[in-house]
Amino acid sequence: MSNKWIDKYVDEEGNVDEWGNYEVMDNKLTLNSDGFACLTDDLEEIIDKYTGTEDWIENNNYFGARSEIRLDLMDLIHSIINKEQD
Repeated sequence: MSNKWIDKYVDEEGNVDEWGNYEVMDNKLTLNSDGFACLTDDLEEIIDKYTGTEDWIENNNYFGARSEIRLDLMDLIHSIINKEQD
C-alpha cells in the first residue's frame, strides 16, 4: 500500500527508528509529515463542521482532547495500513 500520505518511517539521520534498528520497523508504514498535517486539517474541519464555529481553535481547553483524537486516529490508520488487528 502506498499513497502520498504514507511512507516507511525514517528519522532525520536516515535511521528507520530512533535507535537505528532497521529490523524493528523496516516493514512498518506510517503517516509522513504531509499525512500528519492533512490529518490535523481534516480533524479541524470535522470539528468546525459539527460545531458551526472556529472559536474552539483559540481555546486551549480543547487542545488536549483534539490531540488525543488525532493520536487515536493515527493508531487506527497505522493498524490498518500495517494490517494489524487487536
